[in-house]
Amino acid sequence: METQLWLLATVPSLLVLATGVLSYRYLTKSLLHRDALQQGIEMRKLTLPVRLQAYERLTLLMERISPESLLVRCEAGECNAKEYEYELLANIREEWEHNLSQQIYVSHEVWQQVRQAKGNVSKMITMCGEKVHPASPANELSKMILAMLLELSTHPTAAALSALRSEAARLM
Repeated sequence: METQLWLLATVPSLLVLATGVLSYRYLTKSLLHRDALQQGIEMRKLTLPVRLQAYERLTLLMERISPESLLVRCEAGECNAKEYEYELLANIREEWEHNLSQQIYVSHEVWQQVRQAKGNVSKMITMCGEKVHPASPANELSKMILAMLLELSTHPTAAALSALRSEAARLM
């Protein structure tokens, strides 16, 4: 009889204790999850403007190194084709180095697209430089670059610009 009485007193107490422990664990886990979400939201508020600025800067890079933009910005002047080729490639390198740090804010895939676009433009200028006599006037090289640009099925920076726009849109 005494054992039954002890069981009647102990079992409900153990059930209450187990319920309390489980409730405490659930509440603690829930609060930790809420805090992690809140920290994520706060972090996003801080990083989103910086990341969007990186997409803007890389988009501007693609626009600035596009062949037609380069030819307008870097005037041919009195130099020969070889000197002009070096000037165009130096301009691309300078723009590239100025924006190199932006890679930490974009995905690896987008960065690879940007790198490939830079390579495509540089390669195109080099190929045109090989087709023009080095001592020719610089405007011969610019004509060759524009002619090759018209022959291409896709613009050398188009894929990178599309990837940048797409990823930036997903951020917002």
